[in-house]
Amino acid sequence: MGTYITKSDIEAVFGVDNMATWSDLENTQGSTNEDRVDTAIAHAESLVDDRFRHSRYAVPLQGIDGSVPAVVVDWAAKLAGIWLYESRGLRDGDQDNQLAGIKSAVETGMDAYLSGKRRLNAVTSEGDAPGGPVVVE
Repeated sequence: MGTYITKSDIEAVFGVDNMATWSDLENTQGSTNEDRVDTAIAHAESLVDDRFRHSRYAVPLQGIDGSVPAVVVDWAAKLAGIWLYESRGLRDGDQDNQLAGIKSAVETGMDAYLSGKRRLNAVTSEGDAPGGPVVVE
């Protein structure tokens, strides 16, 4: 289990059948390859943490109530599903990867928080709660 998401979070975005298909590189199991899902979760969570490392937010991202903000769960679940899909190669003839738009939207969303246009209800790197005064140097 990851810091931000579980397999069920990815399934909630992309569906159980897609998870099973995308995680089974050899098309032999007929079910979800749990090792590949764990790798996808680790990869996605690492991407999120790397984007927010050295920002005003403490990594791993955690709400002031100790929970993971819903938007972080959404980002990580989408990135994990995209990793599963893309890392299996183009097997379905889809030359125009339709998931690229989702990935771009996730990156744009994270950028809005990093630039200060939006604020996570999360603990900052200084350990204070969001919403307080921000010193801009």
